[in-house]
Amino acid sequence: MQYKAILFDTRSIQKYIFSSNQLKTNIGASYLVDTVFEEMLLPAVREILGADTLDDTSWKRPEDTDWSSMTTVARVGYIGGGKALLLFAEHVDDHLLPAVIAAFTKKLLIHAPGLRTGAAIGTLELAADGRYIGEERLNPLFDQLKEGQNTVFPAVNVPYTGLTLACSENGETANTWVDGRFCSWEVAAKLHPAFPSGSGEADVQQALMDKLMTAFTHEEQEHFAANYVFPVEFARLGQKTPKNDIAVVHIDGNNMGRKFQGCETLTAYIRRSHDIRHDTLAAFAALVKHIVEHVDRYKDSLDLGDEQGRCILPVRPLVLGGDDVTFVCAGKAAVEFADFLMRRLMEKNIASCGGITIMNTAYPFFRAYEMAEELCSAAKNEMRALERAAGCEVDSCWLDFAILHGEQPPTLEQFRSREYRGALGDLHFGPYRIDADGEGAADEKNIAALLAGVKGLRGLPRNKVKELRRVLAYGKHEQQQFMTQLRHMGLHLPDVPAWRAYAENLWEQEHTPYMDAIELMDYVMDGEV
Repeated sequence: MQYKAILFDTRSIQKYIFSSNQLKTNIGASYLVDTVFEEMLLPAVREILGADTLDDTSWKRPEDTDWSSMTTVARVGYIGGGKALLLFAEHVDDHLLPAVIAAFTKKLLIHAPGLRTGAAIGTLELAADGRYIGEERLNPLFDQLKEGQNTVFPAVNVPYTGLTLACSENGETANTWVDGRFCSWEVAAKLHPAFPSGSGEADVQQALMDKLMTAFTHEEQEHFAANYVFPVEFARLGQKTPKNDIAVVHIDGNNMGRKFQGCETLTAYIRRSHDIRHDTLAAFAALVKHIVEHVDRYKDSLDLGDEQGRCILPVRPLVLGGDDVTFVCAGKAAVEFADFLMRRLMEKNIASCGGITIMNTAYPFFRAYEMAEELCSAAKNEMRALERAAGCEVDSCWLDFAILHGEQPPTLEQFRSREYRGALGDLHFGPYRIDADGEGAADEKNIAALLAGVKGLRGLPRNKVKELRRVLAYGKHEQQQFMTQLRHMGLHLPDVPAWRAYAENLWEQEHTPYMDAIELMDYVMDGEV
């Protein structure tokens, strides 16, 4: 069947979600991005075409959908991954498609100001099973979106009203009073997202619960709801003084584009998207269950607060449900949580790489997120290097981290060059492999070796660990003096089998693993090593 089509996408999602240093604002922004098409686009279609003209359910059952017939004026092709495809019958007037876009973007200005979207209009022909007729598929629509992204810069906030007070979170005009302070309409919408239908303010906490509870049994749901709650403030992630640190963790699936290239039909594409979403939610739900099962151990290392008799968990997801996951947590729990989640994803055949930024609660959150993205990219470089060496696609999971202290250079490369470059080479040893012990060079970069190094260093006097950190940046003479002194005192470096090449001289081929182990000593809980 020949359709008229509109393909929508959302842009600059990361900046929209992570631009605030208030967790509640970021949570609301994430909710708006997650529901923008279901809650704003579909009502806009009905507003233009009529209440009973849109089929928005059959696409959720792709195997039962006949794409060659249509009983309504319009139908949803798919919604997911920050995109939405709408299909219209051939007899629909051409002028109605731009009207749908206009109605949708008007709702965005009111209910989600600041959120950038794009739209492309074209045609699409599908067989009954969702197979694309013709070689072009959706490519012309994607090309239009790309061109619009480079040439169209829409105004996504209501223009200045003449007020001069600036919002402390995004710099826009502070037009409204919310939660005891003046802020912009954009921040107000994120703090209290409301449905366009006027049915009231969205419960973002319940929306998260509804997502996760699909992976819980009924008994688990009741136990969790009665005893646990997710935090809505960065200050309540479980951090203790003096290490008042939190972490932002960004995990992204490997080679996901290749996995979708094999989808020859729209039905297969939707099915693959559904499966990835389900597996990601199930993996994060497993992490939540893991935290609940070991909550007494976490209470020993973290300050888990109490809210109306319920324990506040030391983790909060911000992006969840696709091939990438972003969450914030207590700094001490970041490595363990990322390790656990990536292993669970791997069990579901989703190989991934991750980046962890550990920073003070007051550190600019968007900069910390950008660093986590760069760290994830550095981890993916290791994955690709392994593939090049093997000459084929290899499923492997890698994790990198950085600890930020005060003002730091804007890029990971500059940060490492300034903070982690010693006289003999690089002081940072990662990224580290999560999924397997590996062989040869990969073995020494296994996360288990790093955690064994942390455990071993904890057996040394604290002053010797500080001295080791200092001499690692110096030349061979100072390091040889330190090693001689250590042996004279009857002490030795951690006995990590994969690191024995470094045990005598601390360095090997301009690399040393010990700085990373020292860095993580304060950010790994006792029960983890």
